[in-house]
Amino acid sequence: MPDIPPQFRARVRHEPDRSYAVLVEGPDGEALAGTTGSLREVRTVARQGAARLFGVPVDQIAEARLDVVIPQPPYGHDGQWVRIVSTDDPTDTESLGRAGQAHWFGHEGAWFVTVAGSGTAVYPGEHLDFAPVLTDEEAAELRRYLARSAQPSS
Repeated sequence: MPDIPPQFRARVRHEPDRSYAVLVEGPDGEALAGTTGSLREVRTVARQGAARLFGVPVDQIAEARLDVVIPQPPYGHDGQWVRIVSTDDPTDTESLGRAGQAHWFGHEGAWFVTVAGSGTAVYPGEHLDFAPVLTDEEAAELRRYLARSAQPSS
Protein backbone atom coordinates (compact mmCIF):
# COMPACT_ATOMS: atom_id res chain seq x y z
CA MET A 1 0.00 0.00 0.00
CA PRO A 2 1.54 3.37 -0.99
CA ASP A 3 2.20 5.99 1.66
CA ILE A 4 -0.59 8.54 1.13
CA PRO A 5 0.15 12.01 2.55
CA PRO A 6 -2.40 13.69 4.83
CA GLN A 7 -2.55 16.73 2.53
CA PHE A 8 -2.19 16.94 -1.26
CA ARG A 9 -0.77 20.08 -2.77
CA ALA A 10 -1.63 21.20 -6.26
CA ARG A 11 -1.04 24.42 -8.09
CA VAL A 12 -2.43 25.87 -11.25
CA ARG A 13 -0.34 27.26 -14.06
CA HIS A 14 -2.17 29.62 -16.40
CA GLU A 15 -1.52 28.68 -19.99
CA PRO A 16 -1.33 31.22 -22.87
CA ASP A 17 -4.67 29.97 -24.27
CA ARG A 18 -6.23 30.74 -20.83
CA SER A 19 -6.59 27.07 -19.94
CA TYR A 20 -5.36 25.73 -16.61
CA ALA A 21 -2.47 23.25 -16.22
CA VAL A 22 -2.83 21.43 -12.90
CA LEU A 23 0.39 20.32 -11.21
CA VAL A 24 0.30 17.96 -8.21
CA GLU A 25 3.07 17.32 -5.68
CA GLY A 26 3.67 13.56 -5.86
CA PRO A 27 6.21 11.16 -4.36
CA ASP A 28 8.80 12.16 -7.00
CA GLY A 29 8.09 15.90 -6.94
CA GLU A 30 5.66 18.05 -8.88
CA ALA A 31 4.03 16.46 -11.92
CA LEU A 32 1.49 17.59 -14.49
CA ALA A 33 -1.86 16.05 -13.54
CA GLY A 34 -3.67 17.39 -16.59
CA THR A 35 -5.16 20.49 -18.16
CA THR A 36 -8.66 21.88 -18.33
CA GLY A 37 -10.40 24.87 -19.86
CA SER A 38 -12.71 25.24 -16.87
CA LEU A 39 -11.89 26.56 -13.42
CA ARG A 40 -14.69 24.34 -12.06
CA GLU A 41 -12.75 21.24 -13.16
CA VAL A 42 -9.39 22.15 -11.59
CA ARG A 43 -10.03 20.31 -8.31
CA THR A 44 -11.28 17.19 -10.14
CA VAL A 45 -8.16 17.14 -12.33
CA ALA A 46 -6.00 17.56 -9.20
CA ARG A 47 -7.76 14.66 -7.39
CA GLN A 48 -7.44 12.37 -10.42
CA GLY A 49 -3.78 13.32 -10.85
CA ALA A 50 -2.98 12.70 -7.17
CA ALA A 51 -4.67 9.31 -7.38
CA ARG A 52 -2.54 8.36 -10.41
CA LEU A 53 0.69 9.63 -8.80
CA PHE A 54 0.10 7.67 -5.61
CA GLY A 55 -1.42 4.62 -7.32
CA VAL A 56 -4.70 4.70 -5.39
CA PRO A 57 -8.37 4.98 -6.36
CA VAL A 58 -9.66 8.56 -6.73
CA ASP A 59 -12.05 8.08 -3.79
CA GLN A 60 -9.02 7.80 -1.48
CA ILE A 61 -8.08 11.39 -2.34
CA ALA A 62 -10.52 13.26 -0.11
CA GLU A 63 -11.60 16.73 -1.25
CA ALA A 64 -10.87 18.07 2.24
CA ARG A 65 -7.25 16.89 1.93
CA LEU A 66 -6.65 18.78 -1.30
CA ASP A 67 -4.88 22.17 -1.21
CA VAL A 68 -5.11 23.86 -4.62
CA VAL A 69 -3.33 27.17 -5.21
CA ILE A 70 -4.54 29.33 -8.10
CA PRO A 71 -2.30 32.38 -8.57
CA GLN A 72 -3.42 35.54 -10.33
CA PRO A 73 -3.15 34.95 -14.07
CA PRO A 74 -0.66 36.87 -16.20
CA TYR A 75 -3.53 38.36 -18.19
CA GLY A 76 -5.72 41.05 -16.69
CA HIS A 77 -5.08 43.36 -13.77
CA ASP A 78 -7.05 44.80 -10.87
CA GLY A 79 -9.41 47.55 -11.95
CA GLN A 80 -9.40 46.46 -15.58
CA TRP A 81 -12.59 46.71 -17.58
CA VAL A 82 -13.88 43.44 -18.97
CA ARG A 83 -16.87 42.01 -20.77
CA ILE A 84 -18.68 38.86 -19.63
CA VAL A 85 -18.67 36.42 -22.56
CA SER A 86 -20.01 33.29 -20.85
CA THR A 87 -21.27 31.98 -17.50
CA ASP A 88 -21.54 28.66 -15.70
CA ASP A 89 -25.30 29.19 -15.39
CA PRO A 90 -27.06 28.63 -18.74
CA THR A 91 -30.12 30.55 -17.48
CA ASP A 92 -28.02 33.68 -16.77
CA THR A 93 -28.54 35.40 -20.10
CA GLU A 94 -28.76 38.83 -18.44
CA SER A 95 -25.02 38.89 -17.64
CA LEU A 96 -23.83 37.94 -21.13
CA GLY A 97 -22.23 40.84 -22.96
CA ARG A 98 -22.26 43.13 -19.92
CA ALA A 99 -19.25 45.35 -19.24
CA GLY A 100 -17.71 45.47 -15.78
CA GLN A 101 -14.64 46.17 -13.70
CA ALA A 102 -12.56 43.19 -12.55
CA HIS A 103 -10.45 42.63 -9.43
CA TRP A 104 -8.55 39.42 -8.63
CA PHE A 105 -10.19 37.45 -5.81
CA GLY A 106 -7.39 35.10 -4.73
CA HIS A 107 -9.51 33.15 -2.25
CA GLU A 108 -11.72 31.94 -5.10
CA GLY A 109 -8.98 31.93 -7.73
CA ALA A 110 -11.26 33.99 -9.95
CA TRP A 111 -12.17 37.55 -10.86
CA PHE A 112 -14.57 39.65 -8.79
CA VAL A 113 -16.51 41.65 -11.43
CA THR A 114 -18.71 44.66 -10.73
CA VAL A 115 -21.36 45.30 -13.39
CA ALA A 116 -23.43 48.50 -13.48
CA GLY A 117 -26.87 47.89 -12.04
CA SER A 118 -26.20 44.23 -11.21
CA GLY A 119 -23.63 44.48 -8.45
CA THR A 120 -20.70 42.13 -8.13
CA ALA A 121 -20.13 38.44 -8.81
CA VAL A 122 -17.20 36.02 -9.12
CA TYR A 123 -16.20 34.89 -12.64
CA PRO A 124 -13.40 32.57 -13.77
CA GLY A 125 -11.03 34.07 -16.34
CA GLU A 126 -12.38 31.89 -19.14
CA HIS A 127 -15.72 33.73 -18.87
CA LEU A 128 -14.25 37.20 -19.47
CA ASP A 129 -13.01 39.26 -22.42
CA PHE A 130 -10.02 41.25 -21.15
CA ALA A 131 -9.82 43.46 -24.25
CA PRO A 132 -13.41 44.67 -24.53
CA VAL A 133 -14.54 47.47 -26.79
CA LEU A 134 -16.96 49.57 -24.76
CA THR A 135 -19.38 52.05 -26.24
CA ASP A 136 -19.32 55.58 -24.82
CA GLU A 137 -22.67 54.86 -23.15
CA GLU A 138 -21.38 51.66 -21.49
CA ALA A 139 -18.26 53.42 -20.22
CA ALA A 140 -20.27 56.35 -18.84
CA GLU A 141 -22.79 54.04 -17.13
CA LEU A 142 -20.02 51.96 -15.58
CA ARG A 143 -18.14 55.06 -14.35
CA ARG A 144 -21.32 56.47 -12.75
CA TYR A 145 -22.13 53.15 -11.08
CA LEU A 146 -18.59 52.68 -9.75
CA ALA A 147 -18.52 56.28 -8.44
CA ARG A 148 -21.84 55.77 -6.61
CA SER A 149 -20.67 52.40 -5.24
CA ALA A 150 -17.48 53.97 -3.88
CA GLN A 151 -19.37 56.61 -1.88
CA PRO A 152 -19.96 55.75 1.78
CA SER A 153 -23.59 55.13 2.65
CA SER A 154 -25.18 57.47 5.15
